[in-house]
Amino acid sequence: MSHRVTVGIFGTAVALALSLSGCAGRARISTQAMCEAHGGSYSSQAKQCTYPPQQPPRSAAELCRMHGGELDPVSDECAINDRTK
Repeated sequence: MSHRVTVGIFGTAVALALSLSGCAGRARISTQAMCEAHGGSYSSQAKQCTYPPQQPPRSAAELCRMHGGELDPVSDECAINDRTK
């Protein structure tokens, strides 16, 4: 899958999550979904995303911070603030 398609799918997922969050002001996205949207392979035991050989693995917390969110380690979800409000 090309990088543009992957980014487009992820962007659509974030937009959908934000629209469904209503007044909550936060979107919650599983870290596995975020990892796979970027072409990675997610390990829930290690809470780490491994990319093809050109990129080093990234932790779930790191992935979440890259998108402006905070990781909830219990639910393994990334809470991203709704910046449109």
